[in-house]
Order: sequence, then structure tokens, then C-alpha cells
Amino acid sequence: MTGLKNFYINKKHKGWLKLLIGTIIFIIVVFILGLLTTSIKNYFYAFSAPIQKTFWFAGGSSSKFLGSFFRVGSIVNENENLQRQNQDLLSQVAFLQSIEEANRAQSDVSTSCQNSEFNLMMAGVIGLDEGDILSINKGSTDGIAEGMPVVNQQNILFGKVLKVYKNFSKIMLISSKDSVINIKVQQQVPADNTDSVPEIDGVVKGGGGLSAYLDLIPVSDNINSQDVLITSAIEKSFPKDLLVGKITKIDKDDQKPFQQAQIDLFFNVKTTDNLFVITNYKQAN
Repeated sequence: MTGLKNFYINKKHKGWLKLLIGTIIFIIVVFILGLLTTSIKNYFYAFSAPIQKTFWFAGGSSSKFLGSFFRVGSIVNENENLQRQNQDLLSQVAFLQSIEEANRAQSDVSTSCQNSEFNLMMAGVIGLDEGDILSINKGSTDGIAEGMPVVNQQNILFGKVLKVYKNFSKIMLISSKDSVINIKVQQQVPADNTDSVPEIDGVVKGGGGLSAYLDLIPVSDNINSQDVLITSAIEKSFPKDLLVGKITKIDKDDQKPFQQAQIDLFFNVKTTDNLFVITNYKQAN
């Protein structure tokens, strides 16, 4: 009986011993695994750190890029708004300049013609058609009629009214191939020359393309480059002494009765906004 009791006691002690040993082994394994896990984490961090850093900077750069992109979009919108505002301002400036130029033109032509008997109607230039035909924004309702001369504020001759409509008119420029006007040559004479200079008459014929040439000058007359051409007293379509152009190159052949010359017309259609129609020249003639 005593032997059996001792057997059970020894078995119980062995069970507690195994449990204790198992616990100790478990603790040791957990500790070792903890150490290994820390090492693994450290190794993984050391390996992945450069990659994470790269992605971090890439992310930061991307964020900055996206931010810059949106800022660029905002700047583009602001620039477009500024451009629209600038265009509006330029339009207003151009409008004011147009008014100022029109007022100045009216003042200039009034001063130059204040001693004449001519009535002047200011008209705005609309555009240039083929055949050297100019359009203006005044017509029959404004008292415009066919044949009326057209000048600018410096008394430079542009042409005459060709056709009239209710609210606009067509002007045949003196450069039109259908235009022929009588002129006289104002020769460039030295200041110390006291001799009288004979008056030279000729005609200016339109050459098309805003050009013209001098013709029917007797070969015996002496003309020079830079001589000025003005409308003559025998001209029936235009008042006398209107500026026409100047001689640039002479074409003279002693075997021909007349000489010709290339000329530069004084008018400049491209820079002209306003013209003046002489509305009473026909009545004065």
C-alpha cells in the first residue's frame, strides 16, 4: 500500500517538473523569437529605408509638382484674364485715339481751308476694294454726290467720289487706272536763284496698286527728282494746288516728244482713318 502511494506521489512530482520545464522552454523560445523578430525588423528597415526615402521624396516631389501644376493653371487663368483686360483697355485706347485723331484732323483741315470757300464733310474710311476703290461711311443722306473731290487734313488729294449709296460711298483713288488728272510741277529751286521758273504742266495717270506715274511732260522741259506735283488751275475735277506726289525717277528719251517719270504719291491709305469730301466744289466751279 505504501509503495503504491509513493508511486503516485512520484508521478505527480514528475508532472509538475515537466510543466515547469515546458514553461521554461516556452519562455526561452518566446525570448529567442522576440530577439529574432527584432533583428528581422531591423534588417528589413535597413534594407527598405532607401526605397522608402526615395518614394517619400518622390511623393513630396509629386505633391509639389501637383501643387505647381494647379498653381500654373491658376496663373494661366490669371494671364487670360489680364489679356482680356489689356485687350479691353487697348480697344478703349484705340477708340479714344480715333476720336482724338478725328478731332485733330478736323482742326487741321479747318485751319488749312479757313480762307477757302470749300465746305468739308469728314468721313471715316471703311476699306479698300480692288481697282483702287476706297469706301467711306458717308453717303447720299449726308449730302455726298458723285464727282466730289476727296482730300485729307494736309490737303493731299486722294481721289473723287465714284458712286454714292444711302449710307456709304465709293472713292476712286488717283492711283486707279481710270484716273487721269492735270498737274503742274513745283521745281526745287536753290534759294539764291532769282530767275523765274517756268510753270510745267503735265498729267498724272493711275498705274493701279496704289501707284501712278507722270506723263505728257514736253521733252524740252527740265524736271528733277524730288520735284513736287500739285493739281493745276486747268484741272476741272479738283481744286488747284492740292498735293499729289513727288518725282522719284525720270524716263526721258530725246527721240520722243514727251517724257515720263515715276512718282511717289503723297497719300497713304493704310494709315488713314478719316478723309474729307469737298461738298461744294462743283457749285464753286
